[in-house]
Amino acid sequence: MERLKRLEDICRPDERYLDRVDIDHSTGAVTPTAVESIYTLVKEIELDAGVPEEVRGHFEIARNLAVYSWFVYSFNVVAAMQAYASLEMAVRRKTNARKRDSFYDLLDRVFPGRVLAPTVTLRKAITKLRNDLAHGSPTMHGQGVDTLRFCAGLINELYP
Repeated sequence: MERLKRLEDICRPDERYLDRVDIDHSTGAVTPTAVESIYTLVKEIELDAGVPEEVRGHFEIARNLAVYSWFVYSFNVVAAMQAYASLEMAVRRKTNARKRDSFYDLLDRVFPGRVLAPTVTLRKAITKLRNDLAHGSPTMHGQGVDTLRFCAGLINELYP
């Protein structure tokens, strides 16, 4: 169960990162994961200049949450949720959607027929993952950075 960190532990890494390592695939070197590792990964995930400023600002919150997951591991989940919300904002803006238009249908409008695997459409995968987080779930994962990268790629496709 998540708990408020003790004041004296706020600037210490979340213990769930302490057993993680980084692997340099070019040299084979293995080093303990550090906040710099996470920062470097997140810094590389950027939205293109053509993306509306309000969407870029919204996405920056997700990037910061992913970096701060070093201190609070569960921020990975919040970062992922924020990234999905940024994607939804970008899709709604791109389609001039009305409030009642479902994100599910809008995804198919901007990425028609996109398939991730033989039986998994993009719209089905995104809405399932997003809804799992948005509607209260015990889901806990360390894939905030991966979700940011995925959502950034789709947002950048919308605003080349």
